[in-house]
Amino acid sequence: MIESGSYGDPPRTRRKDYSHVLLQLLSRMRYDLLLLLVVTGLVMGGLIPRGWVESDEIVRILGIAVSIFIGFRNTQAISRWWEARKLWGTMVNQSRNWADSLAAYLPVSPQGRRWTTRLVRLQVAIVWQLNFQLRNSWHRDLRSLQTELLQALRLPDTTNLRQLGMQRGLWLQHLHAEGLIDGWGRHQLVEVGNACTDAIGGLERIRNTPLPASYDVFVRIINWVFGIQLLLSFHYQDGGRFSSFNGFMIMLCFLMAERIGAYVEGPFDADGSSFSLPLNSICLSISRDLLESEADHVLHLQSQDPVRWT
Repeated sequence: MIESGSYGDPPRTRRKDYSHVLLQLLSRMRYDLLLLLVVTGLVMGGLIPRGWVESDEIVRILGIAVSIFIGFRNTQAISRWWEARKLWGTMVNQSRNWADSLAAYLPVSPQGRRWTTRLVRLQVAIVWQLNFQLRNSWHRDLRSLQTELLQALRLPDTTNLRQLGMQRGLWLQHLHAEGLIDGWGRHQLVEVGNACTDAIGGLERIRNTPLPASYDVFVRIINWVFGIQLLLSFHYQDGGRFSSFNGFMIMLCFLMAERIGAYVEGPFDADGSSFSLPLNSICLSISRDLLESEADHVLHLQSQDPVRWT
């Protein structure tokens, strides 16, 4: 007989959430939808001259070209999203390595335990500060947790990510000078810290370097050129409203595909939509792994639903 555990099920999108994802997408692209409705109205009202319609062959060629460009752009966007998730996975693993290494190399004494607690709190503070700086925003209850950590570390509330990393190095140097860790232990802890720094650099690169704006503009323009030609072609094909509706729906699908790539490209959005990474949930997992009961008072809900995670 198989019994369920207490660890929860893996995140997955349920069928009843499809409508929620669709609403998120349509809400973000509301201005594109408005423009599409205006263009469709102009076409159906005969306000766009018939002479603007190119041959069906041109429409097919444009459709193939748009599909290639959108496919390439979306592939790059998903690659950025997945790379960011892998780098955050590195932060999770190295945070656990940090806590395990401190337990292994620092002495089992009151002073050793105090330094272990301090350095574990520092790592959690680094993780939360990384979250806040990538998103440039925070939830009030999560910011209060960060403030408590910085106060416990006797650091100013304005301490940034780079300053926290430098503080880590200074404290490791102090521990070595005081004889609390040997040279090998310091080397291992520095290696873990360097791995975190490399992951932070990769995440900052993804945040600060979007796909070239020229390519984004080109894809949007050629998509709309194709869409207008498609609507005209369907409208004048038999002049019926049903045919125009088919053209509208096909153009809507192309428009949604192009916009999904644009939204997924930035995995650090602060709105907690299904297009972004669940940074708060990842950071809460690290906090509860390293701090245990110290993070229990946080009121923020840690969702396992990939449609509603934050």
